[in-house]
Amino acid sequence: MAANNDPPTNNIVVIFGRPGSGKSTVAEAAMKLMAASSCNSGLDTTALDLDVCVPQWMKDNFAKGIYPTLQQRKEFASTACDYVDCELAKATRPTAAIVSFSFVNIDLRDTFRQRFPAAKWVLIDVTDQIANERLEAREGHFYKGAPTRKSKEDTKERNRAAAEKHNGEDNSEWEFAAVTYPHVVLDGRMD
Repeated sequence: MAANNDPPTNNIVVIFGRPGSGKSTVAEAAMKLMAASSCNSGLDTTALDLDVCVPQWMKDNFAKGIYPTLQQRKEFASTACDYVDCELAKATRPTAAIVSFSFVNIDLRDTFRQRFPAAKWVLIDVTDQIANERLEAREGHFYKGAPTRKSKEDTKERNRAAAEKHNGEDNSEWEFAAVTYPHVVLDGRMD
């Protein structure tokens, strides 16, 4: 802790983008760079992949093509923010946190931005085609992509039925929402 018993100042960089954009790869590279320079900066570095906050039932639903409702996303976002707070509270000196997550929906981004207003956002930008190719090749991850065009009508019906169970909230938001706040854009096409 700082001498005046104030918590250390933390810096947060959020690496986000559509699933399959390369967020984990960029976060890993950033961690290596930060670790190499941390001995001179006096700044600790931690990587926080918010996928660890995704509950198993939500992972199972993703596999079935069922997207979480607005209320479920709000609960997830709050839990994810608590996780970041908890991890940063463990720091005994200033820490840079590299947070990675898709943040597909505006509501998820807004919750995180309200909780961590000084965070710097870095969008890993790729086309749908590249992201989908990467998702198809990816092994061991719970998210395999949005339903295909062919199955979207079936998924919309499942989502409508699920929404009726959850106070009529829409949960069909598979598309990556436009980003309307200041952020850095990195080209994620490079492998």
